[in-house]
Amino acid sequence: MTIPEYTLLMEAVQLREVDRDYRNHLQAFLNLAVKAEKKVGKNKTKPVYQRFRKFFDYEKEVDRVRNRKQKNERLDIIGRMMKGE
Repeated sequence: MTIPEYTLLMEAVQLREVDRDYRNHLQAFLNLAVKAEKKVGKNKTKPVYQRFRKFFDYEKEVDRVRNRKQKNERLDIIGRMMKGE
């Protein structure tokens, strides 16, 4: 392994650690958010998110990703048409 390859490998390892730290901090923030409560009445509180789906709508996120992919495919088709392929 050459020195430039080693340097690149070490940078990749450090970036992976940054990604792990980001994930850990995001998880801590989400743990705090899911425990959030709002006042209802004089001395009562209730959870802001009563169901997990209100906190994170999985189906909505999957649809968002799929729609983005479809939009990109449309742009690719338009780009190919403009290039004359």
